[in-house]
Amino acid sequence: MPSIETRAFLPADPQTVFRMLRNVEDFPRYTRAVETVTPMGGERYRWDVRVAGVHYQWVVEIIESDEPERIAWKSVTGISNTGRYRLAPVQGGTDLRLVIDYTLNSRLLDKTVGRVAGPVVRRISTEVLERVREHLASKGT
Repeated sequence: MPSIETRAFLPADPQTVFRMLRNVEDFPRYTRAVETVTPMGGERYRWDVRVAGVHYQWVVEIIESDEPERIAWKSVTGISNTGRYRLAPVQGGTDLRLVIDYTLNSRLLDKTVGRVAGPVVRRISTEVLERVREHLASKGT
């Protein structure tokens, strides 16, 4: 199962960062790739994403929400994936680690598609975290 890891320093305390990340309906504000995130009840959300002109849709369920340290999810439909944020307090803010694991149910697909998927997911993750950082900095938190 391929993994994609992204790390970032965010200029706010872990509680503030956690609340922003936990409000997944706001993710379209942080990247053009995410068109909508629709609550489906409980801890499930439908994501509509457009990458390189191709529309993708999947449903995820938040399986762990331990404020302010960890958020984890798993896909319910679409490409099989899991992800987790780990937040740790550091001087002046939060050290954030995002890990996304996915599988395409085929080693060949994992290997070939992973060459494209990895950089795309990493680019979108980095964009989201940069926009979250900008939002936090502009609020002076």
